[in-house]
Amino acid sequence: MTRAILLVLMLAVSSSAWAQSSLSDLSIEDLMKLDGGQVFGASERLQPVLEAPASVSFVTAEEIRRYGYRTLADILRGVRGMFVTNDRNYSYVGTRGFSSPGDYNSRILLLVNGHRVNDNIYGQAEIGAELGIDTAMFERVEIIRGPSASLYGDSAFVGVINVITRTGASLAGGSVTVETGTLGSSLARAAIGHVFANGVDVALSGTAEHDNGVGRLYFPAFDAPSTNHGVAEGLDGEGVEELYGRLDFRGLTLTGVYGTRERGVPTASFGTLFGSQTPPEQTTDRHTMIDAAYRRSFSGTRVTLRASFDHFSADGIYPFAADQADAPVVSAFSGGIGSRWTFESGVIRSFPGRQTVSAGVQFIDNVRQDQTARFSDSLTLTLDSHRSSTQQAVYGQDEIKLARWLIVNAGLRYDVYQAFTRVTPRAALIVMPSSTQSFKYLYGNAFRTPNAYELNTFYFGAQVEDLQPESIGTHEVVWERYTHDWLRTSASAYWYEADRLITLVPDASTFLGVSYVNHEQVRARGLEFEAQMRLSRGVQALMGYAFQSAVDVDEDPRPRLPNSPRHMAQARLSARGFSPRSSVSVNGQYLSSRETLAGTTVSAATTFDVTMVQPLGHSWEIFGGVRNIFDNQYADPVSSVHLQDSVSQNGRTGRIGLRWQSGTTAPTTP
Repeated sequence: MTRAILLVLMLAVSSSAWAQSSLSDLSIEDLMKLDGGQVFGASERLQPVLEAPASVSFVTAEEIRRYGYRTLADILRGVRGMFVTNDRNYSYVGTRGFSSPGDYNSRILLLVNGHRVNDNIYGQAEIGAELGIDTAMFERVEIIRGPSASLYGDSAFVGVINVITRTGASLAGGSVTVETGTLGSSLARAAIGHVFANGVDVALSGTAEHDNGVGRLYFPAFDAPSTNHGVAEGLDGEGVEELYGRLDFRGLTLTGVYGTRERGVPTASFGTLFGSQTPPEQTTDRHTMIDAAYRRSFSGTRVTLRASFDHFSADGIYPFAADQADAPVVSAFSGGIGSRWTFESGVIRSFPGRQTVSAGVQFIDNVRQDQTARFSDSLTLTLDSHRSSTQQAVYGQDEIKLARWLIVNAGLRYDVYQAFTRVTPRAALIVMPSSTQSFKYLYGNAFRTPNAYELNTFYFGAQVEDLQPESIGTHEVVWERYTHDWLRTSASAYWYEADRLITLVPDASTFLGVSYVNHEQVRARGLEFEAQMRLSRGVQALMGYAFQSAVDVDEDPRPRLPNSPRHMAQARLSARGFSPRSSVSVNGQYLSSRETLAGTTVSAATTFDVTMVQPLGHSWEIFGGVRNIFDNQYADPVSSVHLQDSVSQNGRTGRIGLRWQSGTTAPTTP
């Protein structure tokens, strides 16, 4: 299958080279328009990708529409050097060797319009439906590789993902969407966007989605007569509700998000009763975000003021067998509630001599970081932990264009926590032989603090109070080039060393039988390559490949990290259908074999998805897609809170939908 993808792309490139050979060179400004190729998240200001101190990829609203991406996890599966695993509860993103089972995406920083949305209990970057924002409201997604703690502090460890949401001008009207599909899936969405005569820009949307999941799931680890021979029935469902609003007026942007997800968990994690129906194991996640950002320029200085409030909650129901054979099931109820206020201010100014200086301050008040647990046969809380904390930071960055072809960029951030302080630097040397090509040397440090969940002494023992922040130091060389208006290529090589990684290990003395310790020291190296093409007759294609090798240097011999494939490849191909706005798109991913925590190996996985969009007149369009079209069977490694060391993933699934839209609501690339 991989050979077939490569053959198709090679033929496409050959035909495009013939078709585009007569085109003249474009300016750097025109080239930046091809793929939304200006990035905000790399320096907290809009700048051309070739000048940004990072290796960057984009996914635009038009690509989200063409490929039928339903969640941020779907988007990241198609990004060079990234992969996503799922334990039938949450989705986890892996990159550059990191996707340790049991890590709640806490080494990736997730931003929405530049605002941090990782929660303040688990440090989790929510990339599945639990994020609470419909991907139809994404204008584009910026993927910024490498450490960015010099700007963002905690969790910007191996990368930053910045989701930029849609405005009323982008929506430019109203739309209603309904979908249905296999596994009992259904979706209803309504959205509207408008720019009023006084300049007020408003976007609103609401989404409700339900999925029954796989009706019968087989888990060999539970194959016994007492556990229905390892078959879980009707326990894989998910329900999602999402609300989104955005208002822009004269430099002020207000963004509001509310999302809730209820998920059935069929895996009997944490030693729960396998196959329990009354009650079933399930998790419920809620996320509320209110963000206000004001930007104003004064005599060449841009000032940003920001205030935001985030509220998170995660509740779990875990059924356990009672001590008496004829007694009812005992349920454990766990919950986490996190709230925080964030206040920040930044200034950016350009000086004569081609110099741009930025600086900022940030204050975060984690007013609630509470965790509770109780059992159904007792009214007393087994766990009643109430935490709160504050953190402050100041940062600065200086970019100097020493010559037309040479840029030097340096940044530094100082973070103050209640238990420690951190200084994190970043530096970049960027050489541009022409306006369409750049070579970059990037150096950066980052850290990740122990989160409130990892510091839970009831679950993981008193020793977790001694956990120290993780640290990483990275060196990277990047080459990027635009060729005419049809090809963007990039290649990078990196090396890093990460120390004091917080790792979940077996510990029979604790309540959950596991504990977090500063255990691993990891060294990794890797290569990444990507080619993005815009061909004749509306054809678009992308090919990406990544090699990564990450090992634990504390062990002898040095083992490869679990759930860390050596080879990854992505390929996308989209062509115009029978009319200008129709499309047929294919998305493929390959992952080489991976090791589980138990030392076994899951086989390599290759999957292909197909999506079609066809207008029906001016205001209607029909669309549909098939995931894992060849019904390949594969599994993902999971954490030590599961009895099984890997969990099978979905086979072939399909969906079909109908969309009505007024005005011109087709996504546009900014």
